[in-house]
Amino acid sequence: MFLGRNLVRLRFLQSIRGCATGKQLKPDYRSQDEIFEQLQNHIRYSSIVEDSALKLGYRKNKIVENRLRKEERKRIAESIKSQPFSVALAHLYGENLVEAKDFEDTEMEPDPSLDYVPYEKLVRQVPKARLEDSSAVVEAPTTGEWMSDYEFYEEDEEDDRSSFYGTPDPKEPVSTIPCGGCGALLQCKEPSIPGYLPSELFKGKQKQQLIKSICQRCHFLKNYNTAINVTVSPEDYVEMISSIRDKKALVILMIDLLDFPCSIWPGLAEILGPKRSVIVVGNKVDLLPKDCPGYLDNIRIHLTKTLEKAGFERNNIKHVSLISATTGFGVEELITKLHNVWGTRGDVYLVGCTNVGKSSLFNALLGSDLCKVQALDLVQRATACPWPGTTLRMLKFPILRPSDYRMFLRTKRLQSERLKIHAENKLRRQQARETGSPKFATLIGHIGKTFIPERTELTDGFSVSQRGSAQSPILTLNENSEVYKNSKWCYDTPGVIQPDQITNLLTTDELLLTIPRQMIRPRTYLLKTGLTLFLAGLGRLDYLEGPQSTRVQLYASPNLPTLICDTTHAEQIYQNLLGTEYLRVPCSDPERLAKWPQLEPASDILLNSCNEKHISVADVVLSSAGWIGITLPPGAEGLFRAWTPERRGIYVRQPSLLPYGLSLRGKRIRGSLAYRVGNVLTKQ
Repeated sequence: MFLGRNLVRLRFLQSIRGCATGKQLKPDYRSQDEIFEQLQNHIRYSSIVEDSALKLGYRKNKIVENRLRKEERKRIAESIKSQPFSVALAHLYGENLVEAKDFEDTEMEPDPSLDYVPYEKLVRQVPKARLEDSSAVVEAPTTGEWMSDYEFYEEDEEDDRSSFYGTPDPKEPVSTIPCGGCGALLQCKEPSIPGYLPSELFKGKQKQQLIKSICQRCHFLKNYNTAINVTVSPEDYVEMISSIRDKKALVILMIDLLDFPCSIWPGLAEILGPKRSVIVVGNKVDLLPKDCPGYLDNIRIHLTKTLEKAGFERNNIKHVSLISATTGFGVEELITKLHNVWGTRGDVYLVGCTNVGKSSLFNALLGSDLCKVQALDLVQRATACPWPGTTLRMLKFPILRPSDYRMFLRTKRLQSERLKIHAENKLRRQQARETGSPKFATLIGHIGKTFIPERTELTDGFSVSQRGSAQSPILTLNENSEVYKNSKWCYDTPGVIQPDQITNLLTTDELLLTIPRQMIRPRTYLLKTGLTLFLAGLGRLDYLEGPQSTRVQLYASPNLPTLICDTTHAEQIYQNLLGTEYLRVPCSDPERLAKWPQLEPASDILLNSCNEKHISVADVVLSSAGWIGITLPPGAEGLFRAWTPERRGIYVRQPSLLPYGLSLRGKRIRGSLAYRVGNVLTKQ
C-alpha cells in the first residue's frame, strides 16, 4: 500500500510540474509509469518512488501526499472546465489548426505567428545541444570553431571545414613529439588513433610549436569536458608495462579503494618481476565514510592482504599509503616515503588500471618537492579526467635529488605547517557538526613546495620587443642538457583496462552517474529471503536462504537508484524497466540497450556470521558499480547470489572493508524496507 501511495504521489508531482512549467511531460514517462504499475505487486521498494519518504520521513510524507491529492483534484477540475471542443477550434482557426502529434515524426516546426492557445503546451521545444559541465554549461563547439582555441591556428574565412575532426592527411608521417597531455605521438593520419591533430594544426609547424601543443582528444577533455574515442588495444598497454621488468626502478602501484580488487590487473606481479620494489597507494580514501576510529588502519591491512592474494610478495611491498590525489590528503607523507625509501636509485613508475587517479597524482607530484626545481615550469601537466585511459603513452618529469640539506629544509617546512593544518582540521570538524555537510568531513591535505624555482628571465608582454617579434620564445625541457642528463625520472604510465571492470561498457553520461564525487553515505536496507536488490541496471543481489531478514549496506554513487523485488520476478522486472528512470543506467537509447550485455550470475555465496552483533561479515563486490556489505545475526549463515553484466568483477571480501558501516544508518522508514541515510559526521 505504501508503495502504491508513493506511485500516485510521483504522478501528482509530474502533473503539477508539467502545469507549472507550461510543458507537456515526456511521452516515455507515462509508459514507464504504466509498466511500473503492472509490476508493482512484485516490487517491494524503489528509491525513485520513495525518494521523498527517505528525506521527509513517514509523517511529513503523508502531509505532502494529502496536499498533492488536493492539487491533483483541483487541476483535473480546471482542465475539464476549460477544455474546448475540437469542432469549435476548427471553426475558430479553420484549416490552420495543427496539433502537436503532427510534428512528432517530422522535423518541421509550427508557425509561431499562429495562436494555438489550448495546444501550445503540447509542442515540444528542442533546446540547442550543449554539454553540461559540473561547474558551468559549455556550448557544444560547431565545426571548426574549437580549433580557434589553439595558439598556432590561423583562421581562414574561405576555408570550408566540414569535418568535426578537422582534415586528416594520411600521407603525412607521424612525428616523434609526444602530446603534452597524454603522451601519444602527435600525428594527422587518422582521427581514431591516439595523438591525432588536424592537418591544419600539424603541417608546417616548427618543432618548438608542436612540443607546446596537445592532441585533439586532450583538448576536448580539458576545454569541453567530453571525450573522443580512440583505438588502443589492451595488448599495447601490457607491452608498455612489461618494459619495466628489466629496469632498476620503483613501482608506485595505484589502486582505487572504491573498486578493488577489480582495479588490480591480474598477473601484474608476474609482469613487473618477482623482486620488484613496490609502494602501494590506495587512492580516493576521501570518498570512504569513517565507520570507526581506526578505519584507515583497517583499510591499509585489508589492502595489503588483497595484494598478497594477487601474487605480490610481502617483502617487496615497501609501504602502503592511503591518499586522495584530488584533495591532496596523504600526498606529502607519500613524498617523504619516496625520498626515504628510494631516493634517486632509479626511475619511478606510476602503474595501475584505468581511472584509478594516476594522472591526478602525477600532476600533484609534479608541483611538489619530488620534481626538480628547474623543470617545474617546463613539463606540461597530464590530462586528468573521469574517462578511462586518458594517458595513452608515458609522461615523465625529473626527480629532485634528496640531499641532507634539502631534506632538512623540507622537514622544517612541514613542521611549520603542522600547527596550521591542525587548526584547520579542528575548524572543519566544527563546521561539519554545525552544518551537517559531508564536504567538511572529507579528508583534505596540502601539497606545498620547499624549493621555489628562480626566475632568471622575465618577459613583458606589453614591451615593444615582444610585440615586434614574430614569435615569443617557447621554453622546453632539453633532456640532453647537463641539468637533466643524469636525472632519474617519474613516469605516468597508461592505464591497463581490467577485464573485470564495467567502466569501459559505459557511455560518458553513464560513467558520470556511476563514479562517486563526494563522500559515500551508505544506504541500508532490510532484505528478506526471496527478495532481490537491484543497483541500477549494473548489478543485483539475490537473498536465497538464511534468516528471515538481514540488513545490507550499499556503498555506491547516490545517483544510482535501487529497487527491491521478488526474486521469482526479478528477470521480468529487469527486462521491462531497463532503460527507464527506475534503473537509470544504462540510458534509454534503443540502440544502446540493444548492445547492453545481460546480467549473469556467479557461483552462490555462502556466508557465516561472526559472534558480534551489527558487524558486516563480508562485502559482495559488484564490479566498478559498488559493493554491498552483508550483516547476519550471530550464529546464522546466509546464501546469496550476485549478478553483473557478463559476470564481471564479482568478488567476496572477507572481512568487510568497513565492518562497522551499519552504525552509519539512520532510522527505519515506517512501512518500508529502507532506512534513512545516516549522518556520517557522527563518527568524525
